[in-house]
Amino acid sequence: MRRRSFLGLAGTATAGATLAAARPMQARLPAPPLPVRIKPPVLRPGDRVALINPSTAIYDPAAVLRAQALIAALGLTPVVSESLTDRPRDLAASVDQRLRELHDAFADPSIRGVFCARGGYGVSEIMHGVDFGVIRANPKVFLGFSDITLLHLAIARETGLVTFHGRMPAMREFPVFSLEALRRALFGREPLGPLVNPPEAALLRPAYPLRTIAGGTATGPLVGGNLSMIMAAMGTPWEIDTRGAIFFFEDVDEPPYRIARMLLTLQHAGKLREAAGIVVGHCARCDGPSDVTPYSLNEVLDQILSHTSVPVFSGLLLGHTSEQITIPLGVRAQIDADACTLSLLEAGVDGAAPEASGRQRRRI
Repeated sequence: MRRRSFLGLAGTATAGATLAAARPMQARLPAPPLPVRIKPPVLRPGDRVALINPSTAIYDPAAVLRAQALIAALGLTPVVSESLTDRPRDLAASVDQRLRELHDAFADPSIRGVFCARGGYGVSEIMHGVDFGVIRANPKVFLGFSDITLLHLAIARETGLVTFHGRMPAMREFPVFSLEALRRALFGREPLGPLVNPPEAALLRPAYPLRTIAGGTATGPLVGGNLSMIMAAMGTPWEIDTRGAIFFFEDVDEPPYRIARMLLTLQHAGKLREAAGIVVGHCARCDGPSDVTPYSLNEVLDQILSHTSVPVFSGLLLGHTSEQITIPLGVRAQIDADACTLSLLEAGVDGAAPEASGRQRRRI
């Protein structure tokens, strides 16, 4: 065999040997520093909470009633815009309406929390018009997940505000576990401590098994969200910063090869290597058969994440499951991948009493 042919075959074999061998091909410029973190004031019974909808339109009034009932069950007062279920079909008008709802909710001093009704699609359409100055000047609890991940990333980058990744009030299923997890996160003045899944009905066949992928412990600020939306932010001013952080992700309805492609992109960008630890939230309906790749979701996770040299575990209910844990983004957290635990070391809200001139901000 000629030397050139041999070298060509050898190179092909090496390149295809393992997904884990991939490494960033060049050094990345350091990301600009994040702003000083600000905690929103803790919610109190009777507080007024605005229900907004920056994502998929809601036309069903029953969904609004569900959301109002959920907010009331928390002891809060729901405030619903008259235009919430009357979104224009014209895109420009729709964007204007959603931005107005967002800005008005933060600017109104009588509103103490801003809850997104649902996720879906649409946040990317409004990002160019978000006035982060309004949000920065009026820190308050902001709740959502899934498509809302892009807003979480942008608010963190532009304002430093701690926001909440958790179940949204218009979602059809809202079991007691999810309600109490939401209540603890928004009303608790103490750190949430270890986050735990609900008790399993069948211990030998758990519905949501926890699994160590790479052992070890680490501490850092908690960052992350929906994996597809994290990828949508890559290359924008709100690209995720995982340096020294506990990075978590989740997704829904994505086959294993797409999860692999997204994780490999993060690997090539240095995002996995720069993290202090990684938590894989339960990825709902992401392990179906595919004629694209023979690998299951767990095989993909092992192939890519077990070689990151940081602690990693999977299975925590941080995503698209009816039983869902609400977490504050940006607070200090500790991962113990051997024990499959993620513990929050500080509260996500400022528990100080409000002043006459307005609630205090707490910088961390």
